[in-house]
Parts: sequence; structure tokens; C-alpha cells
Amino acid sequence: MRVLGTAAGGGFPQWNCTCPNCHDVRKGNKALRPLLQSSLAISANEKDWYLINAGPDVPKQIESFASLHPGPGIRETPLAGVILTDAELDHTIGLLSLREGSCLTIYGTEIVKKCMQSSFPVLPMLKNYCSWEWQPLSPDFRQRVGPLGEEAIIVETVPVSRKPPLYTQANKEDDSPEDYWEVGLVLHNESSGRCLAYFPTLERISPAIEACLQKADILMVDGTFWSEHELVEMGATGRSARSMGHLPISGQSGVAEKLALYPAERKIMIHINNSNPILRKGSMERDTLERLGFEIAYDGMEVEV
Repeated sequence: MRVLGTAAGGGFPQWNCTCPNCHDVRKGNKALRPLLQSSLAISANEKDWYLINAGPDVPKQIESFASLHPGPGIRETPLAGVILTDAELDHTIGLLSLREGSCLTIYGTEIVKKCMQSSFPVLPMLKNYCSWEWQPLSPDFRQRVGPLGEEAIIVETVPVSRKPPLYTQANKEDDSPEDYWEVGLVLHNESSGRCLAYFPTLERISPAIEACLQKADILMVDGTFWSEHELVEMGATGRSARSMGHLPISGQSGVAEKLALYPAERKIMIHINNSNPILRKGSMERDTLERLGFEIAYDGMEVEV
């Protein structure tokens, strides 16, 4: 299974952001470079590719990976579908950019499907441009992704959070307290027996999540914020990392402390916010992680599972 990835959570520099990282990118600091929104492209056969999440940078991401280029036929594309971990705008708005494809399979939980038919009606909009098919994701069963009769990827769905997107806050009448809005994925290579755990958001590490992280050969895990009060100290917001649904990397019971105990051969920080000092090459925070054996995701990163 081949995995192509992009790294950031914040896609910096943002035009209205005054954090040190964004400021230094604009000033041409070579220790920093703008990154695209966090996403993966996966394939079991090098022919049929699936995006995990589709953010606003989808056109750039497709253009940057030759394996995703369209053709040779008119409207022919190697992109077979999109797997969604939640309904957040930075993970779903790119579906509108994929409307020129002839057919698209979208995988997600039922609450995400419901949301994209109402609060953010992407699915009704797409039907006038291309055909699409919805395939459900559920913790109760593993989903096979790939053409029948060929090597496939097995997707294991893991509940992460009941926190809905902000844009749904005004329309909660259909919301159920049992609904998980955010999930993580364990991607199993049917042929090799190896697996990759992909958790772009983590508000806590539940026993179910811990079991997945313990068994995975490669971890790609939420590295959004370095510290609990990162944005508060910058004056950007009054909300802490955990209140926004993200465990910080540092500190007691932070992501780094937890992941250091797991046996995975590679541990990669993804979904990195523009404020996070690990984006700076040579920073104390980045050096600390690298000494502990962690990698910092970057645009164009490739892994084999």
C-alpha cells in the first residue's frame, strides 16, 4: 500500500495571522515553508487512488502528485474515491473541486453524510455535476476499499470525538448524543498484513484508540498544537488545545509522552497548525521530537505499508 501525504492543519501563512511562523514565512525565512492542508492519498495497486479527506488545497495536491493526474481519456481519473474522517470544512470543502470527475465513491459515517445533505449540502450540489455513491463507515465493521477481485485496503473505523463542526451549532435538532462526528482510521494492507493508524484529530486517547496505536506499524497522529495554551498565549483565542478537540504534543499526558511508549516503527506528526513551533527546522521543540524518534510530516511525504 502506497501512501502520499501533505502535512499541515492550518495551511499557513494565513493572510490575517500574526503568529511568528506566518510572519517569518512572509519574510522568506528558509527554515519555514508554506504547507498544504492535511490529507492523504492511498492506493493498494498504484492504479486506483483514494483521498483521505478533501480540503481546499485538493487541486494543488492532485497537481503535485503525478500518480493522481487525470487521463488519458476525457474525464478519466485515477481518483476512485474520498474517505472522510469528519465533516469539518478543511476536510470536506474540496469535494466541490472534484465535481468534474465522472464518478466518485465517498466513504464516511452516517452523521457526516446527514450533515453534508443539510447543514453543508455538498452531496445535493454534486449530483448535478457528477455521479457519486456513498459507502458507510462504522466501528462495527471493516470496510473494504478497492476494486473487487484485486488487492484492497481494509479500513477500520475508530471513534474519536462527538464534537460537531462549528457550522452545525445552530442546527442541532437532529443531533444524537451517541453520534461520533470524528473518527480515526486504521488502514490495513490486505497483502502485507501491515497497517497504518491515521488520527488527524485526538481529543483523548481512549482504550479503543490506544489498542489501534499499539498494533500499528506506522502512526500518523494529531500534531496540531505543541502546547495546551499555544493560541491563548498568542492572543488568537481564549480556547485551549483540548477545548478545540486536540491533545497538545508536549506536557504530561501529551501526545509525545503517550506515543513514546508504542512500538510502531515510524511515528509521524500530522495536521500541524501554523502556530506550532515544530514547523521551524532547528527549533528546540522540533529537535526534542526528533530525538525521541518522531518525524514531522511534510508535503510529498511517501510511506509504504
